[in-house]
Amino acid sequence: MCDPSLSQCLIGIVDDERAVRRGLSNLLKSAGYKTECFASGEALLECGQRADIDILILDIKLGGLDGFEIQSRLAASGLFVPVIFVSSYGDESVRKRAMGAGAAAFRSKPIDVDALLGDIEAVLEARRNR
Repeated sequence: MCDPSLSQCLIGIVDDERAVRRGLSNLLKSAGYKTECFASGEALLECGQRADIDILILDIKLGGLDGFEIQSRLAASGLFVPVIFVSSYGDESVRKRAMGAGAAAFRSKPIDVDALLGDIEAVLEARRNR
C-alpha cells in the first residue's frame, strides 16, 4: 500500500480509449502519482495479482469484459482495490450500479478532473484514517 502522505501511489487506468488513458495518466503524473495504463480489462487481469495498484480508475464499457466484471473478478481473486468507475454512459442507473458494486466513486465522461483528484484524495484519506 502506498504512503498517502507522499502521493507515490500507483493508480491503474483501464480504458479502451487511448486518448483517455494518456490524458488521465498525464494528469495524474502531474499531480505526483505513478500510473500504469491498460487498454482492456483482460490486459489488467493477465498481469495476475496486482497488489501494487493502490487505486483503479476503471471504465465501465470496455471492448471485452465490462468494468463491473473486471471488479468482480478482482474481488473473487482476493484483490480488493478501491475502484473509481468512469463512463460515457453516466445515467443514474449506471451510477447506482457502480456505487452498489462498492465503487469508491463514479465519474461521467468527460471527467471533471478536479472532482477526480478529490476522489483520489478521499480514498487516500480514508486509508490514512484506518
